[in-house]
Amino acid sequence: MRIVSEPHCPKSVQGFSYDPKPNRSFDCLVCETESFAKKLNALKTARSDRGFVVRVSEYDIDSDEDVESAQEEEDSSQICTCDNLYLSDDEFDHELEYIMDKMDFAENDHQTKSKEDIKNQVSVVEKEILNEIETSRSALARVEKYRENRREVERRLDLQYKRKVAEALDTHMSAVQREHEIKSQIEERKIRSEEAQEEAKKRERANQEEKIRQEKGEKEVIERVSVVALALEKHRLKKLEGLEAMNQELKSRLNQDFRSFERSIGRSIRQITGVKDTVDVKINEIVKVFKDPRCPLSISIAAFAKRMVSCRQNPFACSYIIVYVTSKFPQAMDILLAEFHKACIYTLPNHDVNSQSMWDSDAYERLDSTMRLYGALVQTDIRGGNATNLHGIEHGWAWLARFFNNISAINIATVTALNAFLQTAGFGLHQRYKSQFVKVMNVVREHFLTKLREQKDIQLITAYLDDRMYLKEPEGRTMKTRILSAEFTAVLDQQNNNQHYQRNDYIDCY
Repeated sequence: MRIVSEPHCPKSVQGFSYDPKPNRSFDCLVCETESFAKKLNALKTARSDRGFVVRVSEYDIDSDEDVESAQEEEDSSQICTCDNLYLSDDEFDHELEYIMDKMDFAENDHQTKSKEDIKNQVSVVEKEILNEIETSRSALARVEKYRENRREVERRLDLQYKRKVAEALDTHMSAVQREHEIKSQIEERKIRSEEAQEEAKKRERANQEEKIRQEKGEKEVIERVSVVALALEKHRLKKLEGLEAMNQELKSRLNQDFRSFERSIGRSIRQITGVKDTVDVKINEIVKVFKDPRCPLSISIAAFAKRMVSCRQNPFACSYIIVYVTSKFPQAMDILLAEFHKACIYTLPNHDVNSQSMWDSDAYERLDSTMRLYGALVQTDIRGGNATNLHGIEHGWAWLARFFNNISAINIATVTALNAFLQTAGFGLHQRYKSQFVKVMNVVREHFLTKLREQKDIQLITAYLDDRMYLKEPEGRTMKTRILSAEFTAVLDQQNNNQHYQRNDYIDCY
């Protein structure tokens, strides 16, 4: 900012002139004014009559360096020249007062303007400073925010890097652990495999030894059973002979005819059907004869055993009656089995090669019916009743084992006996022994029938084995609950009576 002060007087008065230099500060002007006042006081004594002119030039006071240079120039320059100035005392005083007033006014006006300018400049500078401070703060805030963002980015990058390092380390450790586990598992499997092989070898040796022992034991058991069976057969036949001898003695001693009781038992047996009500009636009739005091029990048992073995009715119904009667009279079972052995040697089982050459078709039919009745007897199991089979399914399984071990000659008679037995007992044996029975049937197919492939008479047993008929319950095994009509029952009775008169009460087949 520049201040210019121009006094209202001529620039040169009688040789006295004021020629200020530019760029002078206010302080320099004050100093010059004070110097000028001193010179005026000195001039008063000289009483000069010449006039003078004072020119004051004011300029900006921007810096301290301008003030110092202006002070140096003040000392070396001549500000006012008053050469040839001569004034009277009154004029000089008047002029001096006038000049001083002008100078005071200029000084006051200059100071006021300078203060205002200074205030304005200060306010502008303050605003600029505030703006710069605000700008600096904003810049610092941006820098700090940038630094925070960079720290956050670096922290995230560092965290991500650490995470990747941890994942890579975990993956590596997992791979190492997995590889170690795989190696351990391989070693364990190898050890277990070796142990399993060794154990399998031991088990195989043990199984072979056990199999040998079992086979040996089975042979011994079969031999003992065969011996026992032969002994039982002799014992039963001996009991039957004793019973017959006792009956003959009773008849001769009592001199009575017991044929009515025997006919009553035979009639009840001929009227047996597959209806449960009829079977129950016939059981009651036979038991009633057994309990009749007019007829000795030995005669009733002998008549029951002989006529039951020769019966050609429903084998399952007949076996049902046998089980009930022998449950109430257990001594009748041995006599019945003795009659079975007399009627058919295959019920033991046994085989007579010499007698087979004399067989006819009727002999094979009697063999078939007898073995069907024997097979039905061993498989009969009355559940929920008060009767117990004294010659049950275990005797049928033992018969099957003895049959394959004792029968040396495989011919039509043995095949007929086996087929008849399986037709009635096969289902019950499979229900009881399951897989063991199936193995026996496989042995029959592979070994027993291979010698008879060219004969036509083995078609029945071949169909039985191929169709696995032992899985299906045979017809007539379950008693019917519906009572047959009177007309149908009468027809059956007539047929039974005709069959009875056409043959003897007992036929010894062998």
